[in-house]
Amino acid sequence: MSPVLLSDVDRFIIPTTVIDRTDSALREAGRRGAEKFVLWTGHVVGRVFTAATAYVPDQVPHRLPDGVCVTVDGDALHALNKWLYENQQTLAVQVHSHPTRAYHSDTDDTYPIVTQRGGLSLVVPDFAAAGIRGSGTALYRLSGSGWHRQRGWTARRLLVLDGEAPRNGAAI
Repeated sequence: MSPVLLSDVDRFIIPTTVIDRTDSALREAGRRGAEKFVLWTGHVVGRVFTAATAYVPDQVPHRLPDGVCVTVDGDALHALNKWLYENQQTLAVQVHSHPTRAYHSDTDDTYPIVTQRGGLSLVVPDFAAAGIRGSGTALYRLSGSGWHRQRGWTARRLLVLDGEAPRNGAAI
């Protein structure tokens, strides 16, 4: 079995079921004033990744003097890797919420869960009150030089929500 290279993927297709489960998890944490991480796992065929699962790792929310964050410890990361192996899935996208606007913080840049080049990071504003499809959601892609914001047409072509191309006014 040859390794999956996310850097070769030019389209990430996310089914409605995965989006809905993600929105639900982010909003539930947001009602408690907490961030949450959800990981999209699935399969790569050719140059297309299709998400199959919204995986929610064990995590601990924190309130700090300058904001909020979550931590995912080594045991939870081990459980994720074991689950990926047993289910023959690939981790391709990390999704998390922020209490206000969506951006990649220094913490997001330094401590990602998705670490393979070509992987995506989606940040959802306002504790996902409007969901992933709402305005202000930010998309980043990991390259050899770090995380880079994906905007406009590039973002809409790269990340396909609901299995179809977004219409005018799409959030990302």
